[in-house]
Amino acid sequence: MGTLVPNKVTSILKIFLRVLSKPQIKHCQVYLVGLIWLIKFHSTREISTQVAQTLPDNLQRFLNGSPKKQKRLQEANQDFLAHRANKIPQLLIVIDDTTCSREGKKIEGLGVHHSSDGLVKGQCAVTCVLQIAGQWLSWAVGGYRPKSSCPKGEFKSKIQLAQEILQDLRRTIHTSVTVLMDSWYTCAPILIPIIEAGWTFVAAIKCNRILEVNGKKTIVRHLAKGPRTYMTVRISKKRKLKIAKRIVHLPKVGTVLLFITKGGVKETRFLITNNLHMSESEMVGLYRQRFGIEIFHKDIKQHLAFGHVFMRSWQGVQTHWTLVMIAYNLITLSVPKHLKGFRQKIRHFRRTVSLQNLLELHKKIKPFS
Repeated sequence: MGTLVPNKVTSILKIFLRVLSKPQIKHCQVYLVGLIWLIKFHSTREISTQVAQTLPDNLQRFLNGSPKKQKRLQEANQDFLAHRANKIPQLLIVIDDTTCSREGKKIEGLGVHHSSDGLVKGQCAVTCVLQIAGQWLSWAVGGYRPKSSCPKGEFKSKIQLAQEILQDLRRTIHTSVTVLMDSWYTCAPILIPIIEAGWTFVAAIKCNRILEVNGKKTIVRHLAKGPRTYMTVRISKKRKLKIAKRIVHLPKVGTVLLFITKGGVKETRFLITNNLHMSESEMVGLYRQRFGIEIFHKDIKQHLAFGHVFMRSWQGVQTHWTLVMIAYNLITLSVPKHLKGFRQKIRHFRRTVSLQNLLELHKKIKPFS
């Protein structure tokens, strides 16, 4: 266990804590410490008992209370990351969603969602990560509620949540940007704002999507049939892809470059970009980095209790997810860059940072007024 709080940890944490009121600062610190130091159980009762030796009532009120504090925390995080991102010439952004399995009565926001494991009952969040100086950092998390579980007039689809994320990015990011997405988000409401911002997208597209080639409509999977010139791109010692490309028209979006990739008999995929001069190897190098958000989802679920939510209120879940995001960025930016996996990073953080001194940090912070 560390005996001090490194200056880097203090300076980063102050950015988030100073947007809160004095009582909120203390509760926020306690919850962040609980997320980072506790291994298995992250309920408000467990965190209050083991970290602060108090009753969990105040912590529950903090999490379930006004959404204004959550908004301020997310805005502080975005301003902090935008300041760093605008110093680099090229920024990678990935947008995706993830599902947390949950069962129980009277849990707000429950629904049945598509995931890599099939249909899952639980809660869902649309997330966005940025790659800055080789590090993946969390930009935003927006909870998705099925229409059946939303109060009237409050429903937002995953596409609308992704649009809001892009709006926040366009407002604060002023460098060259490439956005990576899977086929769920490859639609006009997402792609057009990216084009209008002067950014680039590389996105998967479903095989049944309708395109126009030389003025004629066709289904995209038909373009993989028949003779075509393919280039071989090696992606590892044991794996290579055959890739063909051609200019097509995507209705409601415009002219795009379509890549047809074949990794095996049944491994044909289709990707598009608005950069009409992108090479096959450039596309592969970019789109492979979309996997960074999958690793991010795995890390926050395994190590920061993203999926272990012990609150029934939707606002409490939103605050929990926002604090998980802040804890992830705090750890990633505070530890040496040579540490590879997040498991190594969080263990290094626990060894080198004094838990007790971190809890005393609120006495040195001027609260939001």
